[in-house]
Amino acid sequence: MAKLSELEKLSGLGFEETSTDDMAIPFLRILANTSPQTNKRDGAYVEGAEAGMIYNSVTHEVYDGVKGIEVIPCHYNTRYVEWTPREQGGGYMGSYLPEDPIVKTTTSNERNEDVLPNGNLLTKTSQFFVLLVQGDQVSKALIPMTSTQLRKAKRWNSLLSQQTFKGSDGKPKRLPMMSTKFKLTTVEERNDKGSWFGWDIEKVGAVDELDKLTDNDMFQEGLTFQSAVLEGKAQIQHQALEQDTSDPTAPQVEADDVEDETPF
Repeated sequence: MAKLSELEKLSGLGFEETSTDDMAIPFLRILANTSPQTNKRDGAYVEGAEAGMIYNSVTHEVYDGVKGIEVIPCHYNTRYVEWTPREQGGGYMGSYLPEDPIVKTTTSNERNEDVLPNGNLLTKTSQFFVLLVQGDQVSKALIPMTSTQLRKAKRWNSLLSQQTFKGSDGKPKRLPMMSTKFKLTTVEERNDKGSWFGWDIEKVGAVDELDKLTDNDMFQEGLTFQSAVLEGKAQIQHQALEQDTSDPTAPQVEADDVEDETPF
């Protein structure tokens, strides 16, 4: 192995023709009892994985849901994701903007799922593009929230929108999203239809107030990531996302139960 001084001179060597198009942004999702990663007889099994843990779809790491993870949210959007029904083999078919005409073509089935004319399902998905913080290192990731977790997405958006500062004109202004760090853990949720694991979201603090020398770099990394998402340079590998991130016994959310998220 070369010395540190030599490695610094060689930093990035070999990646000259690599772009964000060649890299997959991992999904961070909560494992359920039915997730293949928790089944020792499944080829996708991850050693030590249990329901309630948080799974990284690219590195295949699992994180303790009780201890949780720290993330810096950088960008938020809503997409409608088309899936082939599980009983027909399942599988990702496409992703649409909220204003796409296809969104208005669905009908509701007995499980309150939105069904397209072709029989596929259309799922409203809140997407948080985040930096996963591990010590003084950060990595890009995407946290999708659907069904019962849409309420959590709305609450997270509300928490973010409340982070303000006083501008030069004396009026409060909203802080950039990547200014605040959050801790995400998982909690068991239940009702008369069953139980599942969901997200619990807690504010850690403002990035520039935390006692870490690297936090300013994290903020700059967040700015870069947000720009990449807006410019379409952050490639999302939706095929790595499973159709249902919660236990299948979790009820689908009634349409009237979830209002539009806080706009950004």
